[in-house]
Amino acid sequence: MKNNYIIRRANTSDLPTVYIGELDYIRQIEPENEARWKDALRWHLQQWTRNLERMFIAERGTEKIGYCFWEAHGDAAVLASIYVLPHLRRAGLGRKLLDRFIEDAHEKGFGNLTLGVKPDNPARQLYEKAGFLFTHDERGYRHYAYPIVPRDGGV
Repeated sequence: MKNNYIIRRANTSDLPTVYIGELDYIRQIEPENEARWKDALRWHLQQWTRNLERMFIAERGTEKIGYCFWEAHGDAAVLASIYVLPHLRRAGLGRKLLDRFIEDAHEKGFGNLTLGVKPDNPARQLYEKAGFLFTHDERGYRHYAYPIVPRDGGV
């Protein structure tokens, strides 16, 4: 995909896009959890609005084609979600969104970047190629950390 898109910070009018993307993910990767996911919609809405300042939207013209957002958990920046429209995957946009997560977390002072992914999720390849290192398996997810060199160059 040519870079005929922009990545910008999200605003509240982008939340329907996030809802549609998250539901699509559930249906594709975790279909057995769809009913439970829908039952927790109030929690998801709170999560999305609470993390709006850490959410990015990719747009091509007026079309919203992807997003990512992360959460602060203590001293860790945790990638909560990354999504690209299915017909635009494997063309570099996911990597650009992942890079925005890494950059934003750095700018906000986080040196501990993590994520969890289902073992059969094709996005695993994206994370591994980007340098995220496997740390452990827990509750059906593979967990990864991004090796960060401290800003002061120390060890």
